[in-house]
Parts: sequence; C-alpha cells; structure tokens
Amino acid sequence: MRGVKPLAWMELRVGLLALSALAVLGTFVFAASEAGRWFSPQARYVTYLPDVAGLQVGSPVRLVGYEVGSVEHIGLSEFRDDPTRHAEVRFVVYGDFRQDIRGDSEASVTTEGLLGQSVLEVSRGVQGEPIADGGVVPGVERGSMKQIVQNVETLTREMRLLVADIRKDPKKYLNMKISLF
Repeated sequence: MRGVKPLAWMELRVGLLALSALAVLGTFVFAASEAGRWFSPQARYVTYLPDVAGLQVGSPVRLVGYEVGSVEHIGLSEFRDDPTRHAEVRFVVYGDFRQDIRGDSEASVTTEGLLGQSVLEVSRGVQGEPIADGGVVPGVERGSMKQIVQNVETLTREMRLLVADIRKDPKKYLNMKISLF
C-alpha cells in the first residue's frame, strides 16, 4: 500500500502543473485575441453614409490605418429624404482610441487595396472634445471602386459620341488645335 500513495501524489502534482500551464496559455491567448477586448474600455458610435457597398457587420474600423474597432450594425437610416445619410452604421471603438474620435473626425467606407475588403475608416480628430459614447461621427463619401467604374463608363460613352461625330463630319475637326496641357 505504501507504494501507491507516492505515485498518486506525484500524478496529482503533474496534473496541477499541466492545468496551471494551460490556464496561463489560455490567459495569453484570450488577452491577444478580440475576446480580450471585451474587458477594455470601449465606446459605441453611429455614422450615416450615402452608400455602404461592401461593408459588413464585423468589418474592421480603422483610425489612420490602424484597427481600433469593428462594425456592429448596418441598416437603412431614418433619413429617407437625405441622400447623404441613407445608411446607418453603428460601430465600436476599443481602448483609449476613443479619445481620438473628436468633433472634426469623419467616417467613410474605403477598400483595402484594389479589390480588397471594405473597412470603415475614421479620421483622427485634432479639434474639439472627444465625441461621447453613443455620439454621431459625421459620414463623408470618398472615392470608391464603384465611382471609378461609373466615371470610366461615362468617359467611354463620351468618347464613343466624339468618335461617332468625327466619323460623321471629319472636316469639322481638321483644323482644330488640341492642347492636352
């Protein structure tokens, strides 16, 4: 009987050491992940934009390119008559970054890279007081892939009209001086 007791005590110590190591590892993983942000100070904001194409719940919120939060809700706004505020985006900003969301901050939807993920970009405010939790960050429309494609379509349509007109009456354009600069 005496041989069984030391073996059990030794197994218990090894088990406790393994559990302690797992607890420490779990704590580090939790702190390094998004879940660790649950306990950090955070602020929720809302912004109104004309178009949120490509933006999704869970998309990152970036402050001067640095991820500081995430999008929590996207929907149609109550401002039916204001085309600059058709969409409502609610988002959260983690930690002390909320001190950088000030009265002159602006929110816009941008795309990472040429065809990348859409993100909510918030400009870093330098004037005024920080916007309070639950406050509205003014939304602005920035150039997007959709606008670029529309501009190229418009340019192509106008070029076709010009070429058709030149083919119809080339003499009208013979002595024309064109300056590109």
